[in-house]
Amino acid sequence: MGNWCIHTGQKYIESPFLGPTKGVEVINYAQQFVDACKSIEGANVLSEASWDLYNMSPSTFSERLSWADVIIFGDVETKTMMLHPDFFNRNKWDEGFVTFPDRFNLLKSWVAEGGHFHMMGGWYSFSGELGKGGWGRSVFHNVLPVICREGDDLIESTESYPVRTQVPDHPVLDQISFEELPPILGFNQTTLREGAEAILEIFAWDQWFPLLAAQKYGKGKCSAFTTSASPHWGINLLKWNKYDLFWKQLFTKL
Repeated sequence: MGNWCIHTGQKYIESPFLGPTKGVEVINYAQQFVDACKSIEGANVLSEASWDLYNMSPSTFSERLSWADVIIFGDVETKTMMLHPDFFNRNKWDEGFVTFPDRFNLLKSWVAEGGHFHMMGGWYSFSGELGKGGWGRSVFHNVLPVICREGDDLIESTESYPVRTQVPDHPVLDQISFEELPPILGFNQTTLREGAEAILEIFAWDQWFPLLAAQKYGKGKCSAFTTSASPHWGINLLKWNKYDLFWKQLFTKL
């Protein structure tokens, strides 16, 4: 869920009165990640935009939960779960109370019952830009293996950041050396939750932060990759020769 974008085309100022925008393109920035997941034997992958989640009814959301073994969010702010178009539908105002089952509670129960939830980093993940992600303020916050900071959590560079692991024998890292990891251009600043495991760490501001973390929650589990698997933070990861292998092992060996 997420990482889709609608691009509007170029602006043409053709006269003092006319300035049309020409061209519209819908792009799935996570397409290479989706393809990597599809390469997992037996996998059936559904990729949707965050605006689909915003419009999704709790019943359809529940159907998605019953269908899925793994659910992945990337650049999906909590407002898409907290709000629904019917709250702004004037035709509903004169009827009875407008309420919905809380989709955060549905998702939390799904993990507790054995599901695997994974969050990718991004400007609207975790706390995100200016706190717009909002995950630390949600009832789902304690399912995450990392603690979201208050306010803006973006750490970014036009160069890169060192990455290390203190668990090189972890099954997720089998056959993977991070000495060859392409440059990472940014990540969300978080702290490791007590009881969670930091599989990978990233260095900035004279300290190490979680890059890939995981924890058990009930019968299920939750993992977090605090950078992106797609542009712009992850634009170089797309060129990594272990890209497909890394995601395959995360979702089959964790």
